[in-house]
Amino acid sequence: MKKFLSKMSVMIVFLSLAVVGLVFYIVMLARPVSYGMTYSWSHIVTEEESEILGQEAGSEMNMTIKIKNDRKMEQTMISENGGEPIEVWIIRNGNQFIMIPVTMTEEEYETQVEALKADKDEWNALWAGEGEGMPVFNVNAFSIKVDLNGVDIDMTCTGAVVFASVFGAIEVALITFAILSTIFFVKSNKNTTGQTISETNV
Repeated sequence: MKKFLSKMSVMIVFLSLAVVGLVFYIVMLARPVSYGMTYSWSHIVTEEESEILGQEAGSEMNMTIKIKNDRKMEQTMISENGGEPIEVWIIRNGNQFIMIPVTMTEEEYETQVEALKADKDEWNALWAGEGEGMPVFNVNAFSIKVDLNGVDIDMTCTGAVVFASVFGAIEVALITFAILSTIFFVKSNKNTTGQTISETNV
């Protein structure tokens, strides 16, 4: 193993993989949204929440969201009565987004977005949570959080969490082998140089 790691080609490969892997890992962790991955939330409805959520107290409620791009997402509300996925338009602003609760064409969507952006006061008020019937969702690679009329919903992207754990372990291994390979390569070179000098003196 030591002989294998002391080769220059092996050292270069491990160093390259470690650097590229680290950059990829940082980018994936820092990205604002885990596109195409499912964010999920499971909750037992309390008495206080039953009217807000439209579910009976004590019943289990599950919600999933899959953000397809910066304009659309798929949402599923699953309760004891079941639930079907629905595709809705969203407007995203950095690490925040809102859902547009009405069905509209792409042209109508573009018109509404332009109208909102044209009025700076209305646009800023929207992201401050003052938009009527438009709760603001806060999103990152691992979670989506929203205050739904007093009910705090905290959704988790399990896929992103698993990726961070697994790829993190792989990256640690790559960095470890890159360091060991560099150390063994340097030592091997020193030993070879020292041996050559000794043979020359003789």
